[in-house]
Amino acid sequence: MLSTPRLITRCKNVDTSILTIIRTKRTKANKNSTGVSPQMQRVVTQLSVMSARKKQPKMLKLSNEDLIKHQTIETAWKIYQDKLQGQRTLRLKKQYFAVKEAMDTLKEVSPALFYEANVDESGKTFPMELRVPTDAPPREIWHYDYTLKTTET
Repeated sequence: MLSTPRLITRCKNVDTSILTIIRTKRTKANKNSTGVSPQMQRVVTQLSVMSARKKQPKMLKLSNEDLIKHQTIETAWKIYQDKLQGQRTLRLKKQYFAVKEAMDTLKEVSPALFYEANVDESGKTFPMELRVPTDAPPREIWHYDYTLKTTET
């Protein structure tokens, strides 16, 4: 990765006073209307990318008492979030083992139903025959030329 001064010195005919002027927010309107050569625009883009990586949030300037309060609150929040995550994980484990037990029972009781319950349904679409109840009547009351699709076995 090149540092900023080396990057500018490698590009010929780069005026550094222009670099601060042309750094604008990019929008669709002014993306290509900067009036700067593509080489100059590449330099500006590379410089803005490098400076964006180094940006860090400002450190809070707190007294020792406020810093202790802040750390205590952050620690309590992390403990609370860990507790919630543990509860979610436990609930999901219980659900998983309940479903696993039900599927094992179904396999013992009726292997045919177990097989039907585990058929891959990827690519299956919602059937046209099934109508969803609504409050308003449909735009087309009756499909006069509707024919039922028959499956050949």
